[in-house]
Amino acid sequence: MKTPRAKYEHDPKYHALVDTFVNAIITTEFTPSEIREASILACIIYEEQYVRRYVKYIPEDVDKSFKVLEEWINKNNNMRE
Repeated sequence: MKTPRAKYEHDPKYHALVDTFVNAIITTEFTPSEIREASILACIIYEEQYVRRYVKYIPEDVDKSFKVLEEWINKNNNMRE
């Protein structure tokens, strides 16, 4: 498995994605924490919309982890409102 740095150096699409994040931070559109939160939220949304439809059995510990992440996202959303 390639490291994130190796993917950045050899995969043009991954490189462009990382550069987009870096530029958003540099231009102060988003903080590094917001970029991390957005990345996690993107994974959660993907999982909600696609993965659970196709996976008939999710191990209990994995499902619990997803719920922890969802609670964290919802808690942070409530704190900002």
